[in-house]
Amino acid sequence: MMNSPVTTIIILINIAIFGLVNTKKLDVGSLGSSYMMTIQNHQYHRVITSAFTQREVMHLFCNMYSLYNIGTTLERALGKELYILFYALIMVVGGLLSARIKKKKSPFTLSIGASGVLCGLFGIYMVIAFSIWGFAGIRSMIPTIVILVAMTLSPKIDSVGHFTGLLTGLICGIVVVNMYSFVAY
Repeated sequence: MMNSPVTTIIILINIAIFGLVNTKKLDVGSLGSSYMMTIQNHQYHRVITSAFTQREVMHLFCNMYSLYNIGTTLERALGKELYILFYALIMVVGGLLSARIKKKKSPFTLSIGASGVLCGLFGIYMVIAFSIWGFAGIRSMIPTIVILVAMTLSPKIDSVGHFTGLLTGLICGIVVVNMYSFVAY
């Protein structure tokens, strides 16, 4: 993990916030993002705090395991600065889009978790894989895509957040493959 210091720090922040939430030192209600709290009440910091907040052990484990797998790979491929930039863009743009889209259907429902950002990182990864190997690069990701789609269908999952994160990540991926060359290693 020392080869991926940014991913390591992000994982440690998530674990620390999980500990604070579960020892009642922080309230999930003050960290989550919703249309009413984030956009209507101009509490834009919530798109950041919500992305570092997991409430249940399995939620934390799945998100951090996924972040470790995809984050370490992308941090090495993109470099620290670009990785931080894209992580932040996905978190903020994806989070704001998600909150705005949910205005009519669920304006008060709080969203938490790193899943939207993870979907965005996966989007970047898919674009890079496609740029190197074509459709063969995407084919190898089908099991992960199936799991993501299945998870998104759960009623407790913020499917809008997953979609906006993925969309933001795909756009970041398109930008990065047009700026840099990637080769198989």
